[in-house]
Amino acid sequence: MSLLVEAYRVQHLNTPLHSEKLFYYKIALLLFIASSFAWGGIYIYIVVSIFIGVHYLLGKIAKLIILELYMYIPPTLLIIGIDYLAGTLNIRVIELLLFGYTSFTGMILFYATTPIQQLYDMFGRNPLTMAMLMLHNVVAELYSIVESKKIRGWEPGWNLYRHFIIVFEAIRLLNIRLYEITIALKSRGVE
Repeated sequence: MSLLVEAYRVQHLNTPLHSEKLFYYKIALLLFIASSFAWGGIYIYIVVSIFIGVHYLLGKIAKLIILELYMYIPPTLLIIGIDYLAGTLNIRVIELLLFGYTSFTGMILFYATTPIQQLYDMFGRNPLTMAMLMLHNVVAELYSIVESKKIRGWEPGWNLYRHFIIVFEAIRLLNIRLYEITIALKSRGVE
């Protein structure tokens, strides 16, 4: 959750990566990452990961790299450990994990450096922009929940229960929002 909140905060910065001139470059980078699954190998994934990391450093948003690694390393080590114990660990598993990390960092880079207004300006209203808008709204709600809890003195630390409080609060708030949307749609005659 901290990664999404930080990506939301970064989305409001003004760095060269947020420029409209680089919008199609970021789309091409995502397409390159997606297509590398068909022809890429372990070295390609490492080079692309380093290439994306350079983008983070140039955009002065390096904190996202740390948060991504913090989120990605534990499940990766768990998968490698289980595969090792089961005797099924091979180079293809490592390639898939590296491809997953490369895709993950590419998508976070795109989300964090592409304001929603740019998507509307470039593509208009379509499923991609609506999905990004929905993600943006959910993350904005999470951001406001976390900020209001921090103002009241909430510090999660390593206590897992305190993290669940945010999840339950988000589910409760989402339930309220869905109820409000349902009522608004019914009042307009939508069944």
